[in-house]
Amino acid sequence: MNPPECRPPDRKETEARRMLRAGPYPPVPPDLAVRAAARGRRLLARRRLRHRAGSLLALLALLTLVIWAGVEQPWRPPPARTTPPVAGY
Repeated sequence: MNPPECRPPDRKETEARRMLRAGPYPPVPPDLAVRAAARGRRLLARRRLRHRAGSLLALLALLTLVIWAGVEQPWRPPPARTTPPVAGY
């Protein structure tokens, strides 16, 4: 069998264990679970709303880019600024 690790006891862990063993435990509100569940539902609803809003914003940005590219056609060379020489006039 391997010997246990030899390290000094952690002060924070020792203090936490002492407090847990000491009692009496603080009173817990009877509606704590109901309030926690309601808060969790609100947080989840907000996260879903943010996700949907972000997705909609990304979709609108992509749609705007596609429309702009279709109208401007940035892959084509710019028009010439001078007129070509006229021959045979």
